[in-house]
Amino acid sequence: MSTSWHAGGNGLPSVSGSASSIVARAVSGYHVLKIDGYSRTKEVPNGEWIDSCPFQVGGRTWHLRYYPNGNKTEDIDYIPFFVTLDDTVAEGEAVKAQANFSLLDQDGNPVLPYRWGTGTRNFSVEKSWGFDKYIKRDELEKSELLKDDSFTAKVDVTVMSEFPARKTPSVVVPPSDIHRHLGDLLSSKAGVDVEFRVGGETFSAHRLVLAARSPVFRAEFFGPMKEGTTTEAICIDDIEAEVFKPSRLCLLSCTRMHCLIWINRRNRPWPSIRPKFKRNFAINGGKV
Repeated sequence: MSTSWHAGGNGLPSVSGSASSIVARAVSGYHVLKIDGYSRTKEVPNGEWIDSCPFQVGGRTWHLRYYPNGNKTEDIDYIPFFVTLDDTVAEGEAVKAQANFSLLDQDGNPVLPYRWGTGTRNFSVEKSWGFDKYIKRDELEKSELLKDDSFTAKVDVTVMSEFPARKTPSVVVPPSDIHRHLGDLLSSKAGVDVEFRVGGETFSAHRLVLAARSPVFRAEFFGPMKEGTTTEAICIDDIEAEVFKPSRLCLLSCTRMHCLIWINRRNRPWPSIRPKFKRNFAINGGKV
């Protein structure tokens, strides 16, 4: 994700950004193979197999492969199971999948000791994956898995798709222009409910805006102080009218200005800091 900053037309920073996601998808399916007449399948020679009917998973054709007498000479006492991809794969194409084999009990549930998985394999390189020593023949024949000369095997196949990067739709949030709206509201004098008298001039404002910007104004207007209910203009002494512009007060500096108003309204002594405060307030355009 990339983000850049630049100054917008209103002097405020604006943000542009984008987002993307990597979507890892997989398609799963299974096939159940019942070996009915197990004793007769033992006539199949070592190294040869019997395939299940073809089944489809992930747009590919697969077979479950059963070796009644082992796949290799050294494994003749075992019964292997393999899953085989029965598709032609284009050059350079990868078919990644994983297979999980299980033998089912008489209720159709997988039996834990015989749940084996291959992990993710590339079937475009080697089309058949499984286990040469899946279960010993005499172990199967002595178990309850074999009943009425039949038993059931199952394979779950999960085919992995490519991992494409996709662009994530995003909503561009424009820079805030609340300062302009508040300025327009102040200029129109719509809804003004408080007045300040400074240097012989009277300035109107909105109590809620001032209270939102300053905890001191909030205490003055909505606390137990008399300014909360007064309809008279609030007099601010020792500040020039040009400095006390309502636009600066409401939009830029009331969090600084409230300190001056607080001290002045409470008549607290502050001779050592008053000249410096006033000078900095005027020089910095209403900012201390």
